[in-house]
Order: sequence, then C-alpha cells, then structure tokens
Amino acid sequence: MLQFHIAVCDDEPFAASSISGAAERELARQGAQADIEVFNGVEPLARRLDDVAFDLVLLDIEMPDVDGITFGRALREDGSKTEIVFVSNSEDRVFESLPLRPLSFVRKSHFTEDMAQAMVAFVRAWKSSRTERVVTLKMAHAMGTFSADEILYVEARGRDKMMHMTNGHVETVLVTLDELAERLAPLGFYRVHKGFLVNFAHVSQLSSKGLTVAGELIPISRSKTAEVKLAYMDFLSKKNAVMM
Repeated sequence: MLQFHIAVCDDEPFAASSISGAAERELARQGAQADIEVFNGVEPLARRLDDVAFDLVLLDIEMPDVDGITFGRALREDGSKTEIVFVSNSEDRVFESLPLRPLSFVRKSHFTEDMAQAMVAFVRAWKSSRTERVVTLKMAHAMGTFSADEILYVEARGRDKMMHMTNGHVETVLVTLDELAERLAPLGFYRVHKGFLVNFAHVSQLSSKGLTVAGELIPISRSKTAEVKLAYMDFLSKKNAVMM
C-alpha cells in the first residue's frame, strides 16, 4: 500500500480537521494510507520541516502573521520540492499562487469536489515521479528492471555485483560498479568504497567505522571519509533532514 506523510496547515481547528479527514478519505479510495500532521500556523510547520520531509503540504492561504502563499514561496526558495496544495476561500488569489507551482487549488466553496481531484492529482504525480527512479540492468539470462528506492546498497564480489534489496533478496547484475555509480548517482547513491555503492536514503547511521544500512555496517575507504561525510550531509540537507 502507498504511504504518504502529509502536513495540513490551517489556523482554524475545524477547517484543519476537515481538510485532514477529507485528504485521508480520498487517498484511501486510491489504495493509499496517509500519516497526517496538523499545524495551526506556519511557524510550527516550519519548525517541523527542520526535522522531517513531507510528501505533501495542504496550506490555507489566509492566516495571521504569515499567509500560505508567503510560506509556500519560502519553501520554493529553499529548494523544497514538496508538493503544495492551497486550500482557501480566496479564489481571487489562485493566479498569485501559480509561480509557486502548486499541485492544485482547493476552493472551500467546492471543497469535496476539489479535494477529490487534488488527491487524484497528487497520487498521479507521485507515481509519475517514481517511474523515473528505475534502472534496467543486464543479468545472467535477462534484463532486470529495479526501483532505485528498493536498492539498499551494491557490493562487488569479484566479477559479480550484488544488489542488496529492501525485501531481503540479493540480485546479481552484470555491470561494473563504475557504471552503476555513474547511473545511480543522480538517484542518491554514492561510491563509499572501491567495493560498495550505497543508497544514502537507507543510511541510518554514519560513524568513523562506516555507514549503517539495514543493520549492516558498510565500510568507507579511509581516503574518502571526509568526502563521504560531506556528500551525506548534502543529501540530508536536500531532503530537509538534519545531521546531529
């Protein structure tokens, strides 16, 4: 089942509850499950974004202090690619929001209809983005297509390249580690050792001994320790995460 982490931001508690409930119901109709956090203003949402990344933010426009469009603009200026859906009675501000590339605009006067369409658009956009995160590789007797998000790390054992997957399987592919590193680098993978290529998205700990991935300690070449740490910190910053 698809699972999403969603933020709802509206200064009116009843409206925030209605938005949260409607989003959850519409996503359930599409076979998806939502972990939804509700915020009564942009300041607590901004603080939360220091720690986690949301797949979608449902933002009211008319809020005290900082309105939704101003906050959305700040998100985009920070490089956030989190999908934004504006929810508002202020239909005249639709065009003002367009430069921020919102996924949709939910009018409170057409709430049920617009919310359904917005959640369909969100799931469609999410699936479309994931189709770009696949890689097709030569195997012993066929070509295999794999989701980059399901690859934990790649290990070179002699001439074999073993892809360790999130489901516990190990897939052997007939390509060089150099080629894999080049193809997977844009998808968040990093060559941390002459024999290992790691998906930073699955790293749970970085220490002087190496990277911990799914309970396994992956060594880092001594000469690359500083380089790997900087690359991992850069990856975290782009994901709105922090490294303590």
